[in-house]
Amino acid sequence: MHQPLVTDATLTTRGEPMRDQLSCPLAAPHPTEAKLVPGYLLTPFGWAAQLLAGMVDAEPDLLAHVFELDRQRMHVIALALAHLDGNPPPQLGPVLLRGSARDLLHRVLGRSPVGIKRVLRRLPFAVLSQLSYRRLVQLLDNPQATKLLHHLPDAEITDSMIGVLYEVPAPLRAVALATRGLIHKLFPEGLRLLASRGAAPSFDLLVADLATRSQPGQFVARIKDLVASLPLPQTLPPAQIGIARRLDSTGEVCALANQWKNCLGERTGQIDAGECAIYLWDDPTAPAVCQVTRHGRLGWFLTEALGPRNIEPEPEQMQQIRSAFADAGIPESSVAYAIDCILSDYAPRYRTRTRRQRRRLDRERRERDLHEEAWTQETLQPEPGKEIPVPPSSTPQGQQRAPAANARE
Repeated sequence: MHQPLVTDATLTTRGEPMRDQLSCPLAAPHPTEAKLVPGYLLTPFGWAAQLLAGMVDAEPDLLAHVFELDRQRMHVIALALAHLDGNPPPQLGPVLLRGSARDLLHRVLGRSPVGIKRVLRRLPFAVLSQLSYRRLVQLLDNPQATKLLHHLPDAEITDSMIGVLYEVPAPLRAVALATRGLIHKLFPEGLRLLASRGAAPSFDLLVADLATRSQPGQFVARIKDLVASLPLPQTLPPAQIGIARRLDSTGEVCALANQWKNCLGERTGQIDAGECAIYLWDDPTAPAVCQVTRHGRLGWFLTEALGPRNIEPEPEQMQQIRSAFADAGIPESSVAYAIDCILSDYAPRYRTRTRRQRRRLDRERRERDLHEEAWTQETLQPEPGKEIPVPPSSTPQGQQRAPAANARE
């Protein structure tokens, strides 16, 4: 039976239901020109999927190489595209998909960052954000940061991990990673808050003081001591902040809650206890209620701002509210969270290993790295007539022997 000819237009039409898989503004085809639309198989490429599809559309011979991509090559491509601001030249397509990684990095960055090969093996199954790739290259330019990336306790290097390493001051990076995820990316803002509250004469001196505590327990204990030494807030926040007026009357707060149909009336107990303050952002066109909460000795912080029926303000108005309260010495609560999560959630999450256990784990890790590197080389450069091998399992030897042990029992 005669089969109909499959054309680019047919593929584009059949791929239309899959456009929603990628939230990319470039995913919609031009009304007068058929373009390749990334489908489910390119989902790990995320924001880079449409750029890759555009290159394949310009040079269809590259399509076969897309099916041969491994995880490391995917991240090299995304890293290069992240440094091109989403506008790669058409002639770069063959280099992205067929050239060596070193040649590609030299063309885009002018160099091959030291230690990037080892880092690529620990990146996740999907691409990072464009900002994370740019920050990763800057971190690799620092030998100490490169060493930390190579010896991270976690199996994968994620966006959040790169953000913490980039934002935290360099002397505190090692201990920040040792606390196992308790350091928030806004932790530097929390340190500046402590310095402004009197924990140290300056931000730099505070960082130098904390840098002398190399162990997680000592580091957290020092932060607790600094917070405990802060003076208690003596007064309530100002009665007037910009165009926002503080509501001290319980009746006024409850009346506004009934009028705006929200749960503002449930805050009266906190208001009476001096733990919370409610402000009315008196904008005739877009009024809003701003909640300010006290976080112990850290002071007062802006928790949220909502309009009638809990409608969120427009971004421009929200920025005005944040700026007005910040000028009054009341930052956002996310800054306090960066300190609170250390004070309340920290507990040692590691156990001491014997020397024999450490040697065994190091030996197994080296063996896995050697197997993975050998498999990568054989996969990327297979011998003539030789089938591509199946990647070795990364399951620890103890887990592989478990079924047999259970069978003997």
